[in-house]
Amino acid sequence: MGTTIGNVLISYDIDKFHTQVKTALEALGYYDNFKLDNDPKIYKLPNTTMWHPKKSSSQAMNELKLICSNNGAKLEKAVAVKATEFVGF
Repeated sequence: MGTTIGNVLISYDIDKFHTQVKTALEALGYYDNFKLDNDPKIYKLPNTTMWHPKKSSSQAMNELKLICSNNGAKLEKAVAVKATEFVGF
């Protein structure tokens, strides 16, 4: 379960160090926004939601757990899912 490589969306709640965790995820190639084909608008994701174009949901969760641990943030809850379509507002 969670081994298919592709677009993965991860959303999480942590108790502190939000900026450090997000910056560490960005350094691994995660994005907090997306752009649709034939649409110039850039859609921002909610604050603690990110996506990666070439990860599995298991990889994303493991990276998030490690980043939280390394930064002293308590991971309160999280979900990582394979994302095949993006629609934004």
